[in-house]
Amino acid sequence: MPAPSDLAPRTGIRIARDERLVRELGTAHIVTAVLALPAGGHVWARRPGPARDAPLPLPGPATASSLRTVSDVSPVGLALAEPDQHQAGVLRYPAPGVQAAATLLRVNARGAGPSVREAVRGLGTTLRLLHAQPAPETGAAPPAPARLSRWLRSGHGPGATRRLYAAARSRLGDRRLGSIADWADEAPRGSHPRVLLHGGPALGGLVLPVGSGRPVLLTGEEATGGSWEFDVAWQLAEFAEMAAGVRWGVCGPADHTGLARAFLDGYGRQPSPAAARRAVAVRSLTHAHDFAAYVTWHSELTTYLDLVAEAAEAAEAPDAAAGWDATRVCSVGAR
Repeated sequence: MPAPSDLAPRTGIRIARDERLVRELGTAHIVTAVLALPAGGHVWARRPGPARDAPLPLPGPATASSLRTVSDVSPVGLALAEPDQHQAGVLRYPAPGVQAAATLLRVNARGAGPSVREAVRGLGTTLRLLHAQPAPETGAAPPAPARLSRWLRSGHGPGATRRLYAAARSRLGDRRLGSIADWADEAPRGSHPRVLLHGGPALGGLVLPVGSGRPVLLTGEEATGGSWEFDVAWQLAEFAEMAAGVRWGVCGPADHTGLARAFLDGYGRQPSPAAARRAVAVRSLTHAHDFAAYVTWHSELTTYLDLVAEAAEAAEAPDAAAGWDATRVCSVGAR
């Protein structure tokens, strides 16, 4: 059996003797080492961070089979992990590159536009194919909204989450926080038949290829069943959050409305106004929670609360469904 030649210095993830460490990233929740393979290609190796008390899950055999079926025919591959055979708790995802779409948008928003836009369009098509698969017979709620709901209902958590909770109560009030907790619980269920969900699509898990080839979406840890609207609204909410970041000066000037439109063109269907707007509030507050819990406190978290408040207000406002354009969520928070 091959012996490890080293451990990645920040994450402690094993680097096999014939592999090369490219980069490390992560938080106290999950850490990742990107490794280059000798024959080409890469592996994104992930393990729990020091503040996580549960292993990273793998999908069951039936779900994994469905994910592979979709990956065989989809424009974006669904990268499924294999456990590291020599280091407990580490999952290894095959990937065609070293950078995710989110990274490219952050460091080179304008130059990354065409490649990211086509990857995002393919992501929409891939999720549509995924949602044609039957839901698992059992399965927990997607972990991100479930994590948010637990925190909102208790006020307790790791890191600086108590401080964030106090700020959230002051900015949003108990009634609105209760509504967001309800939305977090209800979002995966929705009013549609249960299908197989990715459970947490994100540009940070959409890995672009080096050279030719197709992108892949890291998949499996959050796979579950629920309404198709959850995955679609969750991804739209990321575009809305990033668009708000441009207005705050913390994100690059990408065309997030255009990316949202490409994603919806690929999917071929739009979520309801309520699902899309509620997802902006839930996802943005989840992001704030996770930063406070697993990174540190930052004054910009209070700005996130402004976005959450405006998204919640939009979600509670009456809106005619006729002519609804879900890319409008990208203007939430605009003044």
